[in-house]
Amino acid sequence: MIGTVRIQPRGFGALLAAVALLVAPAAHAQAKPEVRIATGTAGGAYYAMGAVLADALQRSGKFGSATSEAASGGIESARLVVSKQVTLAAMDANWVKNGLLGKAPFDKPIDLVTVMPLGVWSLFFVTLDASPMKSLEDLKGKRVAVGAKGSGMEAHARVIFSSIGWSFDDIRPVYLAFGPGAQAVREGKADAQLQCCIPQASLSELSELAKARLVDVSADQMKKIVAGEGVYADGILAKGAFKGHERDARVIEILNGYIGTSSLEEGTAYLITKTFLDNLDAMAEKAPQYRSVIRLVTEAKAKGVKVLEMGAPLHPGSLRAFKEAGILK
Repeated sequence: MIGTVRIQPRGFGALLAAVALLVAPAAHAQAKPEVRIATGTAGGAYYAMGAVLADALQRSGKFGSATSEAASGGIESARLVVSKQVTLAAMDANWVKNGLLGKAPFDKPIDLVTVMPLGVWSLFFVTLDASPMKSLEDLKGKRVAVGAKGSGMEAHARVIFSSIGWSFDDIRPVYLAFGPGAQAVREGKADAQLQCCIPQASLSELSELAKARLVDVSADQMKKIVAGEGVYADGILAKGAFKGHERDARVIEILNGYIGTSSLEEGTAYLITKTFLDNLDAMAEKAPQYRSVIRLVTEAKAKGVKVLEMGAPLHPGSLRAFKEAGILK
């Protein structure tokens, strides 16, 4: 009996070890993080870029799943990421900053961190070439497509006009997303549209089907816009950026990021950022807006982490990935 007693534990232990070997792969698969990305309205740059990122994450084999989904804009995206309904939210730096500070449209400070930069984009107003509107001042009293109701673009329009002493009472706001807004300009149902994020499908369609041009922002107006929120910069949109754009022109620049919360598990943030960096060149081929991220990464090598913080500090897991890639010291 003593011998039997000694043999049974060994047999039982061997059985447990064998079961553990069988279960381990399944447990490992279950441990892979699942990533959900809130992007922007369908047809916009955020929407396309989020789909490309989700595809890169899924193809890496490091994640249980990776999906992107439309959201109405930065304000809704902030709500989704803070409530943990999504992992990442595509947001403009001004809304990230306002969220951290608890400034309108947020009624209290919220927990936000930068996981990766999403880009530096140009904001500008477009109209038809035959329009008499030449400068921002000419938009007074006119029908301006400012983005979907509650979207980041609508919020940008409000901030831009507020910076020069206007409100939406000084224009006739038309609440349409990128595609419908561009169509409204083309059909004469709106006089101008706030556009961004070249290449932008709706702008490409507008400029292919009609002759479009920028509405100029004066140096004085730009100075006020840049000083207003501290998240805009004075930029140049080079000649040829879209069909019919025949000269270098002054435009507003805005930083954008994939935003999470500080409670995002460090290992998950690291894996997302590492995969993002490993696939950045390939993603830029599919969504050319990512080219501006390549520019930011290059700048960060010389200027440090601040270049990568899109309105909020960089997540520790992301910081580790950028350091391992040799981008940060």
